Amino acid sequence: MNIIGLGNAGCAIATEFEQYPQYKIYKIDVALQGDRCYSFPECETAEECESADLPFLKEFFEDLVGPTTFIVGGSGKISCASLRILEVIRDRPLSVLYVKPDTSLMGERQLLRERVVFGVLQEYSRSGVFEDIRIVSNESLDDIIGGAPILGYYGELNRSLVGTLHMLNVFDNSDPIVGSREKPYLTHRISTVGVCDPYTMQEKMLFSLDNPREKCYIYGVSEEKLRNDKTLLKKITKQVKSKMKEDLKVTYAIYSVPYDEDIIYVVERTPHIQLQSNLEKK
Repeated sequence: MNIIGLGNAGCAIATEFEQYPQYKIYKIDVALQGDRCYSFPECETAEECESADLPFLKEFFEDLVGPTTFIVGGSGKISCASLRILEVIRDRPLSVLYVKPDTSLMGERQLLRERVVFGVLQEYSRSGVFEDIRIVSNESLDDIIGGAPILGYYGELNRSLVGTLHMLNVFDNSDPIVGSREKPYLTHRISTVGVCDPYTMQEKMLFSLDNPREKCYIYGVSEEKLRNDKTLLKKITKQVKSKMKEDLKVTYAIYSVPYDEDIIYVVERTPHIQLQSNLEKK
């Protein structure tokens, strides 16, 4: 799988994927140097970023083959160059990971810029140009991990996020022992992920998704428990059934993991564009 990070936030998250051999990493930011790094020109405004001259960008991606995740944060001016960059690789299977900033602390122009980028990427995903857009927010991630010190704050958040996304990618490329991972409806291309407490079934999502229409619970269970716990399947199906509601398709899948503690991930999907105010309603 290919990972492309754009801007400071996107590149920082892409860097965390380097610990896993399954990914080929590309980074795009101002004054970058190194292998698979593209130096974006210095720009004063978002408009300059959007229309910047990007020589040799097609050559930069010439060895990019297969599924690709494009990572961008919504707060930087450079995010306005997203469509320019994605246009160059539009013939690959593309997904977007959008990191939603805390908009309550933004100025008017920055807020407008973020709203435009956020809306456009969702529209392109919903129309099928991208396979999927997965939305996460640093505020929600902070809540899940219980906070982090100021020094190294974003590093802590990024490590937690990438660990979750990597496990989901592993499960996506494995066959479940029980249950199924059905392909989502073609229109359900806006998504988020989260974790679920295996004892209380309390969910903590990385974005407060409006009007979810699909939800999948992904169980990671130790092989010892899978072999010996005779009540496990009944317990899991009861948990999943308790989450069912009208207008929400609920599925589950169970995988073996080399851990003592069970883990449960949640994937939510919707066809509905998420508005700027969703995060504040959480």
